[in-house]
Amino acid sequence: MKTCLALALCAATLPHAAQAEGVTLTIEGQRNDRGNVLIAVFDQARPFDRLQFENAVGFAEVPARKGQITYHFSTLTSGPYAIVLFYDENGNQDIDHQSNTLLEGIGASGALSLEDNPSFAQASFQPGAVRVRVHYDQ
Repeated sequence: MKTCLALALCAATLPHAAQAEGVTLTIEGQRNDRGNVLIAVFDQARPFDRLQFENAVGFAEVPARKGQITYHFSTLTSGPYAIVLFYDENGNQDIDHQSNTLLEGIGASGALSLEDNPSFAQASFQPGAVRVRVHYDQ
């Protein structure tokens, strides 16, 4: 009887334990180790779709590294969330472009290529692990 009660209590706490883990983001595809990657996490469709960075619920600026970068948002536990990021190679905190060509990389959760423009519903995920690829115009 004690074993059944203990198992029931453990099962009842599992959803809370999963929520408490936060968001672990893995960024892939940086072409070098210059500059920083700026990350914005949104919990609502309107600010995500309009790129209203001032309404992000999570923000980080992490040093770039060729290969993979991992960053953990421990306070983001309720979801759903969607991520937009850009690789600021020159450190000016602006997405540089020339004519209609992006000179720096961008990415979003749910985006499989540079041409993808996922809605919040398409980009959203629950707390846990998520991967975002940096895409380039050139």
